[in-house]
Amino acid sequence: MKINLGQGIFTLKKSPKLIGIKLRANAKKLPTEIQKGKIFARGLGGFIIYQPEKGKKKIDTVLDKIRKSRNVVLGTHVYYIQGSKKPVVPTGKILVVFSTKSKIKDRKKVLAKLKLKLDRRFLQNKYVVEVTKKSPNPLRCCTSLMEEEIVTSAMPDWDAPQTLHEDILPGDDLVPYQWHLRNLGAAPGEPASKILPDADLRIMDAWDRLGNKGSNQITIAVIDQSFQIDHPSYKDQVVATHSIYTDPFAPIGSGHGTACASLISASDNGEGITGVAPNCNLILIEGSTFSWDVLEGIFDFCKRKKVDVISCSWGSIEHHDALSPMHQEVIRNITSTGRNGLGIPILFSAGNENEERINHFARLPEVIAVAGSSSADEHFDQSNRGPELTIAAPAGNFPILTARANFKGGVEKSFFRDGQLRGPVGEYQHFEGTSASCPLVAGVCALILSANPNLKASEVKDILRLTADKVGSAKEYVDGHSLRFGYGRVNADRAVAEAIRRADGGRIIEPETVGEGNGLFQFDVKPQRKTGFGVQMGVYAEYGNVLIQTNKLRKKYNHKTLVNINELNGQTVYKLILGPFPSKNAAKNMLKTIKSAGDNGFIVNLGLNL
Repeated sequence: MKINLGQGIFTLKKSPKLIGIKLRANAKKLPTEIQKGKIFARGLGGFIIYQPEKGKKKIDTVLDKIRKSRNVVLGTHVYYIQGSKKPVVPTGKILVVFSTKSKIKDRKKVLAKLKLKLDRRFLQNKYVVEVTKKSPNPLRCCTSLMEEEIVTSAMPDWDAPQTLHEDILPGDDLVPYQWHLRNLGAAPGEPASKILPDADLRIMDAWDRLGNKGSNQITIAVIDQSFQIDHPSYKDQVVATHSIYTDPFAPIGSGHGTACASLISASDNGEGITGVAPNCNLILIEGSTFSWDVLEGIFDFCKRKKVDVISCSWGSIEHHDALSPMHQEVIRNITSTGRNGLGIPILFSAGNENEERINHFARLPEVIAVAGSSSADEHFDQSNRGPELTIAAPAGNFPILTARANFKGGVEKSFFRDGQLRGPVGEYQHFEGTSASCPLVAGVCALILSANPNLKASEVKDILRLTADKVGSAKEYVDGHSLRFGYGRVNADRAVAEAIRRADGGRIIEPETVGEGNGLFQFDVKPQRKTGFGVQMGVYAEYGNVLIQTNKLRKKYNHKTLVNINELNGQTVYKLILGPFPSKNAAKNMLKTIKSAGDNGFIVNLGLNL
């Protein structure tokens, strides 16, 4: 059968061994044919994929009999795309595009002929329809629709297993091992790979700047597979769960979701590891999916639960998995209408195939596409490359320490690349790949929104891009972008500083103008050592305004001022800072005085890049 899957015509072949079944909730007795069979896959388009017990009956006969069971809601054939070994399951939804000149009454006749139910309509001529019990199967419906003169295209929604972007390894007391938080150039013991000082996310500096480790008003959703809900590293941060499977959170699989969730919000409780945003809330959503219908249902759940950031460490680079117009619509909707119209930032990992193309989901312009960097600030050697990349973040080489699901089998030492056990037995493991990079950046997005919750999703992406560190060779950046690193490796401290600055009054503060050069000022210029702390009071494009404000601040607060010359969006700007102060506490005391006087500012570490 030849079908338009949204990215071209592909040949689908019916599986002679597999069937898809949707069971009723709390079904106690399974049909004999699948009771003695085995589960091949979970949750594809809401179906469990079974391989019935071998017998003389053909798969069509088995499926017809199973459909009659009172505990079975729906049964479907499973297909394979020619040249692929991944099973494909139609979900029952179809995107039908009618000719713009066709009449609504004629469109209704076409749908009624196939007993199709209207789900919704958008852009006047695009309809999402759903098969009913009286309809042919979804693929047959598509071929029949294409025979109608007024139908331009008919594309089925379908699901297939998605690749988890983890590099499989052979086989708070731990914070010193978490080089991605602060890289001092070594980890306890002898590392297997280079660890370069400062090849990290600047997380601890970001915490210092924020004055906390993220806000408990910010929630991150992790869409993934194989979670241990009660893992001690993050169980206190979990505020909700959701699953697309009929057997939710079964203790099986690789523990991939467990590892990803811990990188975002592992609790800061003095034991084990610490996440990037340990004070933020966590929602665990079980089930990676290609189906735009299932994905839309997940996103609707995220909206209802007031999610602020979504992290997805999975996807595909296979040609037949290229996204349809409905995928683009669903992603565009969540990034523009979530968070009460501000949009929810959504992140996808680039993938680990070491290819010159990235995960299809990550290619969309609304998505934050995350590549991998190494512990030596080099390209993670398995990370995919491409012009759609947004940013890079640590992925491994010297592996990253994460939570390990308690149902993951194997010999204990095999979960650590160097064979050296770390933490309580069975609770932690080494982890590598862009599957790690993605949740790390999601945690940084949570810190950005902790600093400024009024940012749009597009602004969060923009801040990551503008504040990244240009790692790797300078020659590979064209217009600021690298095919390996995107706009660079994430710098959480600079990103948080930019979020705070935007919260304090926009891009550039210009409260007064110099006029025609009026004003006479006495000033003295001296170099300032990059030590101590300060309180940043504003950013100015005109140096004359710096002089005016300096004069006012010195009189008002009886303290010295500093000027940091910097560049923002290709424009020279001047950051005005009260300081220096010998300690952070001294700067905090000045900030209290400033706020009580009705002014705004925030603390900066003069020893770091401002």
